Amino acid sequence: MATIVLDTFPLSSVTKHPDAARACVSGLDRCQAWVFGAVRAGHRMLVPAIAYYEVLRELERLGAAAQIRRLRDFTRCVPGRYLPLTNGELEVAAGPWAVARNSGWPTADPAALDCDVILAAQTLTVREGSPDAVVATTNPGHLTRYVNAELWSEITL
Repeated sequence: MATIVLDTFPLSSVTKHPDAARACVSGLDRCQAWVFGAVRAGHRMLVPAIAYYEVLRELERLGAAAQIRRLRDFTRCVPGRYLPLTNGELEVAAGPWAVARNSGWPTADPAALDCDVILAAQTLTVREGSPDAVVATTNPGHLTRYVNAELWSEITL
């Protein structure tokens, strides 16, 4: 069984109403089916705090109470699924961020928080106990500088 760390798009897919997913065939719907299929197959799905924050802040902005409930339910229903952000991970993220920025390879706007580097740092912590951990994302380009990351749709279950 694989350990899969969810980036924002795959994580946001769990907030859609399940009936909506059966009626449509959008990328978000396919991703939701993939996430829940991975869960049913016994794969370890992890929600890093930084991805949770990115999804939650947008749902809060939209006032999407039902979607917020589904996000919280998915995140909290399995002990250990949620990965809190530690000061150590922020310190780990600062080094690669500086190297990328100084090398002319930034992963975000200079004023941005740069969540990709923080997500990578959280994944590095997971990899200490699960060397096979992979980030499921829509943007592997920035993340593969630091960790194993693949398009969610290309991760075979």
